Amino acid sequence: MKVEKVIKAFSLKEALAALKENEGRAELIAGGTDLLVKIRENHNKKPVIVDISDVPECRGIRFEADYIAIGACAKYSELVESDRVMRQLPGLWEASKSVGAPQIQNLGTVGGNIANASPAADAVPPLLAMEALLEIVSNEGCRTVALKDFFKGKGQADLNEGEIITQIIIPRPGSAHINVQFEKLGLRNALAISRLSAAAAVELSEDKVIEKVCVASGSIGLTGMREPELEAFLTGKKLDEALISSACDLFSEVVSSRLSGRGTMPFKREAVRGVFGNALKKALRASL
Repeated sequence: MKVEKVIKAFSLKEALAALKENEGRAELIAGGTDLLVKIRENHNKKPVIVDISDVPECRGIRFEADYIAIGACAKYSELVESDRVMRQLPGLWEASKSVGAPQIQNLGTVGGNIANASPAADAVPPLLAMEALLEIVSNEGCRTVALKDFFKGKGQADLNEGEIITQIIIPRPGSAHINVQFEKLGLRNALAISRLSAAAAVELSEDKVIEKVCVASGSIGLTGMREPELEAFLTGKKLDEALISSACDLFSEVVSSRLSGRGTMPFKREAVRGVFGNALKKALRASL
């Protein structure tokens, strides 16, 4: 579809007004790594583009006492260049570093990655593992949605007409460091779209017993998703090499069942052992 108009918004109020004025005819752009490709190929669905890349309410990274807020328009390069993200959110930092080439990291935004609801979105597994929340704003008000409830299917999300994701909110645990680890398998390392990814956030007791664990995966379903069967299996057990091996066996069975009949199943059933195992081993090393 031909683009008729591009509206540059410099505040959230302006962005919401533009969406209301062009109701049903407008879509948002921030980094544009996906939408610009669609526009060049005439695959965009709406004729009006609202640019929110410089909306202050959607930018920046804030480290508060009990949560960390990442603006939906924060670029991956901002996360990669942040020492605090590297120290306090290592899994998200690793995922951000793996998002395409540097040119993509300089354009791509966290909110855009989420809103596209792609099963291969690199930032989604670590954010799911950290039980992230989304702040979503419209002319009718503001609502908060757990990221795990946001995805409804491949390319489908709980984002209504006229709504904007403004922030990703990551609750802090008792310590400043969130022990979430990320592992990805792509075709050509950092330049690859993820073929398989996993993240694990682990809270351990002093004797290394898992008190709480959140496991999330990417590219082994219609969306990025939490893995409750694995979480239940791991909780209450001591995190060691033997448990990691058993958990990888279980995850392989889960993948085999979930992807039954698909051509990628045999590969992913085996590959998940290494990807998930490495994420858990990183969590174990980080806890020592």
